[in-house]
Amino acid sequence: MNAFPKYGRVFQLGVQSSLEYRLDFLFSLISAFFPILIQYYIWTAVYGRSESSEFFGYTYGQMILYTITAAIVTKIVTTDIGQNVATEIKDGGLNKYLVQPVSFFALKLFTMLGQKIFFFSAMLCILLFTLVYLTGTYGIRIPLAHILLFMVSMVLSLLLNFLISYTLAAVAFILSEISYFFEMTGLFVIILSGGVFPIEVFGKTINKILDYLPFKYTIHFPANVINGRLSMDEAVQGIGMQFFWMIALLAFSRIVWRAGMKKYLGLGG
Repeated sequence: MNAFPKYGRVFQLGVQSSLEYRLDFLFSLISAFFPILIQYYIWTAVYGRSESSEFFGYTYGQMILYTITAAIVTKIVTTDIGQNVATEIKDGGLNKYLVQPVSFFALKLFTMLGQKIFFFSAMLCILLFTLVYLTGTYGIRIPLAHILLFMVSMVLSLLLNFLISYTLAAVAFILSEISYFFEMTGLFVIILSGGVFPIEVFGKTINKILDYLPFKYTIHFPANVINGRLSMDEAVQGIGMQFFWMIALLAFSRIVWRAGMKKYLGLGG
């Protein structure tokens, strides 16, 4: 049986759901700019009071560009799928999906894509217009190939972050109350991903460790693709790492979910 119409409909419902709360969408757009404003003044003060033109390998222009790009990328890739799935496991809401001829993973994936597509497109347009202004202001040249690679890396970042959240949600099979777990891991993942500041701030040793983890490929990597700090070879290699982590996390999530389902009691629902 062709699954495309079924999940295509799920995608459409996700789009309708995102457009239903337009005021909330507007607030979400506005909230993205407060962290940018705070960091802009912090980095401007740091660079303005120093004799050095670079911090952690970033010029002032690159740091401002990174700050804006990372904040917008964070908004785009962040999803509450982990919290939602964990609640369905805890309350027994997962039961209704187990008796339906659908893949729970595909259902959540296409729902998330439908809910994100409008926000994703709007934020990318805002980001591209901002980049046109900033590259002219700070004299940073961004080749067209890097813009195309950035678009590809953004789609992969969204999928990679979904897989991280979906895998973490399996913890709900073991722990009965994990709302604070998601608050803690959510902030932890954003920091390790470079969503607050560049991961170069942590030093060479931690950076070396982060090279072998998936987090930096969700925010830090696409932000550095577009600000021109990565060569073409490094950008292509990074996209290869995004594919690698997507396959690895897909396999790992199947293992932990299979193990979790053996413990699932299905109470409530």
